[in-house]
Amino acid sequence: MSRNSQAKRKSKHAKKTRKRNLIKDKTIREKLRVPHIYFDESGNTGSNLLDKDQTIFTLASCQYSDAEAEKLLGLIGSKSAHEIHFKRLKRRKAGQDGIVRLMSSKLICKDKIAINIFHKEFMLASKIVDILIEHMMHLRGEDLYLNGQNIALSNMLYYCLGAFCDDDSLKEMYDSFIKMIKEQTDEAIDDFYNSVESLIPDLRSKDFEKYINMILETRRCVKDALNGIDKFSLDPSIPALFAQCVNWGEKYPKGFHVIHDDSHTIEKQRLLFAQFMDWTQDDIELGYDRRKYKLPLKGKSLTFSSSDSHYQLQVADVIASSFAYWAAGVSRGEKDDYLFLELEKLNFDRFIGHNKIWPTKDVSPEDLGTVHDGGLNAAAYTSYFLMNAEPNPQVAT
Repeated sequence: MSRNSQAKRKSKHAKKTRKRNLIKDKTIREKLRVPHIYFDESGNTGSNLLDKDQTIFTLASCQYSDAEAEKLLGLIGSKSAHEIHFKRLKRRKAGQDGIVRLMSSKLICKDKIAINIFHKEFMLASKIVDILIEHMMHLRGEDLYLNGQNIALSNMLYYCLGAFCDDDSLKEMYDSFIKMIKEQTDEAIDDFYNSVESLIPDLRSKDFEKYINMILETRRCVKDALNGIDKFSLDPSIPALFAQCVNWGEKYPKGFHVIHDDSHTIEKQRLLFAQFMDWTQDDIELGYDRRKYKLPLKGKSLTFSSSDSHYQLQVADVIASSFAYWAAGVSRGEKDDYLFLELEKLNFDRFIGHNKIWPTKDVSPEDLGTVHDGGLNAAAYTSYFLMNAEPNPQVAT
C-alpha cells in the first residue's frame, strides 16, 4: 500500500472517529438537558367515551424553541390576528393545506414530538377488563397482565361485543358502566349488571355467552374492585399524560418541566401527578415486557397555560388534532376526505408504535409483543409507590 493511500485511510478513519465522538457528545449533552415540554389534547370528552362526533382522543407534546415553534406556525400561512387552532384551520382548503405543510416539516420528528392515541370505545372494553375482570382473576391468584392476557381479552371482547350483541343494548351496557364508575352507588351497580344480563337474549352467538357470564361473575367482588377507583379513571387524558411523562423521562433522565394547555381534569389530578413525581423515592422499574416503565416520573414541575401564551402550545394543538383527525378517518375507513388523504401520506404510524389504546385482532403474546420476560406487577407496586410518596412541591402547587 502506498504512503498516500495509508494517509488517506488514516484521515478517513480519524474523520469517522471525530463524527462518532460528536454524536456521542451530543447524546450525552441532550440527556443532561432539563427542557420544557408542551402538551395539548384533542377530542377530550372526559369520561363520555361514546361521543359520536369525537371517537378518538389524542395527546401531543413537543419540545421546540420559540424560534422553531414560530417557524412551524409560519408554514400555515394564516393571516388571521387570532392564535392558530386546528379547529378553525380545517374549515377551509387553504387552512387544510397549511396544516399539511406544518405536519410535513422536518421539525415534526421523533426527537421533537410524542403522541398517544386512544380509541374511546375500545378503551371502555379494556376498562371492563382492567377494573372488573382483572381484579376478579387477581383474587383467584391469577395475573391477567402476564403475557398481555388483558390486552388479548380486551381485543376479543371489543370485536365480539360489536359482532354478537344488539347495538342499542351494547350502548346501554357501556353507558351504565360509565355511570357505575362515576357514581359507584348500589343503584348504579345494579343497573350495570342488569344491562350486561340484557345482552344475553339477543346474542348472535351462544358460544360468546360464557364471556358475558365472566363479566357477570365480577358482581361478587365489584365493590372491592371499585374501592380506590377514581371517578376520573375513564378519562384518557390521565393515562396519556402518565405515558408521555414515562417516555420523556427516558430521553431526559435529569428531568423536564411540563407546560400543559389548560385542562380541568389534569388540574383536578395535580396531586396524583405530584405523587408520581416524588424524586425522594428510589427509581424502580414496574410492569412486564414492552409495557415496563420507571417511577418516579421525571417531571420537575407541572404548570397550566393558555395557548396564546406559548407558540409551542399552538403547535401542539395542530399536531394533536391532526393525529386525531387522521386516526378517526382510519377508524371509519375514510376514502374521500381531502385532509385525511393528505395526512395519510405522511406515515403517521412511525410516531405511534405501542403508544395507543387501539383494537387489533392480535391475541397471542408473540403478536402482541407481550411475551413474559420477568418484571413486577405494575398494579400492585404502583399502589405501594403512591402510599409512600411525598408529593413533589413543584408539581402539587
